[in-house]
Amino acid sequence: MTATAALATLAMATPASAHTADGWAKCDGKDAVLHVNLTQFAPEKKNTVVITDGETVLVPTEKFGSTWSVHKKDLDGKVAHTFTIDVKAYDTDKSKNRNYDKHFTYTTEVCDKTPPKPEQPQPPKPEQPKPPVETTTEAPSSSVTPPAPGGSTPEPPLAATGASPMWMLLSGLGLVGAGAGTLLFLRRRRSA
Repeated sequence: MTATAALATLAMATPASAHTADGWAKCDGKDAVLHVNLTQFAPEKKNTVVITDGETVLVPTEKFGSTWSVHKKDLDGKVAHTFTIDVKAYDTDKSKNRNYDKHFTYTTEVCDKTPPKPEQPQPPKPEQPKPPVETTTEAPSSSVTPPAPGGSTPEPPLAATGASPMWMLLSGLGLVGAGAGTLLFLRRRRSA
């Protein structure tokens, strides 16, 4: 009976300490597929698993009991994959040389090797009509002097000051008239 009890105890202890982790990654047609199977871990839901694909988290931290599995299909087959599975067993005790943590990697090459379709040339875009450019035509100024014969450059016209030339003409005539009147007055005075 003691031998039977010892065998039963050994049989029950062996699966609990086995902590089996296996799986695979492969191409399924043009897609990549990942399968992970974790068995015989401690039954309390304190074990954790995280799966990454390169820098991308494929399965965020998930708690599990004695078993856990995942089957991811339809993963992008146009790129190679490096799946990293990181399992932390809650009954790991490194001080007692009991390390049940698992860390392993599966890879796939590019599954979809179909060459990319050549880009179709885009039809030329119709040109948008340009908005009309507003132009103003100025009448030739009468103050512009035509070029002098012999190729010399004419002097630029005088600046427009805004003063009316009529006032200038009337002022000049008034001064001339005043000067003539003064002259006549002085001559009459001498002759008298």
